[in-house]
Amino acid sequence: MSKSLDNPINWSFGIGSLFGIRIRLHLLFVLGGLVVVSYELGKGNGVSGLVDGLGSLFLLFLIVLLHEFGHCFGARFTGGFADEILLWPLGGLAYTSPPHKPRAHLITVVAGPAVNVVLLALTGTVLLVWKGTVDALPLNPFRPFQTNLAVTGDLQYWLVVFFTLNFIILLFNLAPVFPLDGGRVLQCLLWFKKGFTPATLIATGVGMVGAIVLGVMGLITGEIMFIGIAFFGYFTCWQQRQSIKSGAFESGNEFGYDFSQGYTSLDTGWSDEPEKKPSFLERRRARKQAVRAEREVQRIVERRTQVDRILEKVHKSGLESLTAKERKVLDEESQHHRTDR
Repeated sequence: MSKSLDNPINWSFGIGSLFGIRIRLHLLFVLGGLVVVSYELGKGNGVSGLVDGLGSLFLLFLIVLLHEFGHCFGARFTGGFADEILLWPLGGLAYTSPPHKPRAHLITVVAGPAVNVVLLALTGTVLLVWKGTVDALPLNPFRPFQTNLAVTGDLQYWLVVFFTLNFIILLFNLAPVFPLDGGRVLQCLLWFKKGFTPATLIATGVGMVGAIVLGVMGLITGEIMFIGIAFFGYFTCWQQRQSIKSGAFESGNEFGYDFSQGYTSLDTGWSDEPEKKPSFLERRRARKQAVRAEREVQRIVERRTQVDRILEKVHKSGLESLTAKERKVLDEESQHHRTDR
């Protein structure tokens, strides 16, 4: 069943798949690219300005995509699932479902910023070796893309742009404002001590205050993206709190909507189609059961193959030819058959 188009979060299209993870691009991201092109053409900077604008947009796309892959691989590392990423103007959304444990969620969340740290280390090392001084790094977030040394050549320019975009995305995501990664880390750390529900209520409360502050900053500075993220963050916190208050998490379903856990929770059944979509918990349970069933079938097949090989060896060379390990396997299989009876 297709997702409801009544929900703007679903206005996206697939652009490919990597590592079993579908990648989707939101229409607003495309429109944002067109705005960049129009802006550069309007400034009269010609081809060079257009290349700078599109190049920065591509690097931003790449950095956000790698960040979201970090979340996905973090979830898989914990034994969870991750199968979709959405890229849109407010950042990236990774559809992940780690086990409902604070450690699993913490690993999933931290894996995203960890990617940015690695990218910063690699890019920074190149700039440091190239220039021989830390002044080559654009470390002042209030003066983005500016270094204390003159930038020479196109390659160095793009390294500075790549480093700056990574640095800004990392700092922004680490702000302790739910549902950004920093807010999620706060939730997970509180989860260890207070349990899931109290931790989420505290984190979302902090997130709502942070969203208001971010929105005011956006109004003062004229940054539309700040206003958009503030609205999105406040709504997400409010939605999460309402879900908890209504008892939606009593069964252990931790599913929410945030930058590291997917966007399908906002598709709340506004579609006119009569068929009911399986809930997140049902889809998750079905995937786990399928994985367990496949592993069990594989285990049984391998065990039977091993037993058949041992029996063939007994037939050819006698029982005394078996090793201690082979005798143990045969004894366990015999015991298993006696138990089944």
